[in-house]
Amino acid sequence: MIRTAFAFLLLAMTMVMVVATATAEAQERRMAHMEGCLVWSRDGSIATRNECSRPIALKYMDLDVQQTVTTELAPGGRFTSDSIWGQTTGFIFTACPLGFRPSVPFSLENKEAIGVSLYNCVGGEPTSWLWQADQASSA
Repeated sequence: MIRTAFAFLLLAMTMVMVVATATAEAQERRMAHMEGCLVWSRDGSIATRNECSRPIALKYMDLDVQQTVTTELAPGGRFTSDSIWGQTTGFIFTACPLGFRPSVPFSLENKEAIGVSLYNCVGGEPTSWLWQADQASSA
């Protein structure tokens, strides 16, 4: 009887540790978006520049064209779209650290949430082979 109770107690403690570890790992894989790093041009083509010291994975969609462009911006890097200010009905974008993706699917269905920055960045597929090499060398 005592052995059975001890076994159940040990099993319960192990389960708590597994859940706590999984929760900590999930929390480690979330980061804030990096929209504040972007400075947008206001003339001609819709363009932006990364003003932060970390590289950014940028997703961009002109609402008229409805085609997603995914690119990486190194610190100081620039993205220029084919869209012209005043000639498009609008656009949406997300900005996450490399190796992270928006927590909501990047689609027209989510344009309201994305448009008011209601997303975090979650760990996902690396966005760059360079990122993978950097991660492997630091491991």
